Amino acid sequence: MTDTAETPGFGWFAIARIGLIQAAIGAIVVLTTSTLNRVMVIELSLAASIPGVLVGLHYALQMLRPRWGHGADLSRRRTPWIIGGMGLLAAGGVLAAVATDVMGGQLAAGIALAVLAFVMIGIGVGASGTTLLTLLADGVSPERRPAAAATVWIMMIAGFIATTVVASIAISPFSFARLIGLSAGVSIVAFLVTVLAVRGLENQAPPRPAEQRAPFAQALRTVWADGTARRFAIFILVSMLAYSA
Repeated sequence: MTDTAETPGFGWFAIARIGLIQAAIGAIVVLTTSTLNRVMVIELSLAASIPGVLVGLHYALQMLRPRWGHGADLSRRRTPWIIGGMGLLAAGGVLAAVATDVMGGQLAAGIALAVLAFVMIGIGVGASGTTLLTLLADGVSPERRPAAAATVWIMMIAGFIATTVVASIAISPFSFARLIGLSAGVSIVAFLVTVLAVRGLENQAPPRPAEQRAPFAQALRTVWADGTARRFAIFILVSMLAYSA
């Protein structure tokens, strides 16, 4: 597929760059929500409820995604939100690995660090991921949006798979030094990929018309009053419950 002058907005190369950022987000998340909870239960013999609550905390903070998206709209610049969110996510990923190590000797201190780490992860994912998808929606022409969305999400799943394979090799035989080194390496690479991929990307999107933005609470009430939006939100809620179960 090639870009044409008749199709405004992001071309396929720009869409692939967005997909790389989404894959980078997924690479950090999969380590914190799958590898670390296995280490807590298998290596440290902790109750499964501990990583369960930590991962649940990360998901609970995703309810703030509308607020992050609204804030990015008000600022009219999305690149700082994407880079800032990824930076917080990367730092949280490394801190989560360090916290898991600390749990082995000082459980209370390790859990406190882990709570902070998963709060950082939850906020980082929400701020960067929401803004990234908003940039995709604004920058892609309507006829390309279905294929663009599929491309970005497939690349995110590829990031899950690649990171899982690399992690299984990198931490074998297991040690906490290897685990922390893996988390740091993945976080650094993911952050650098994000910075390079997003550079100049926002300038390729069609300019957004100047408009008066309503306060967040008013905007939320307006959206929720729309029957179609409300039914779709309920559908997503039920779908995610089924997926997580």
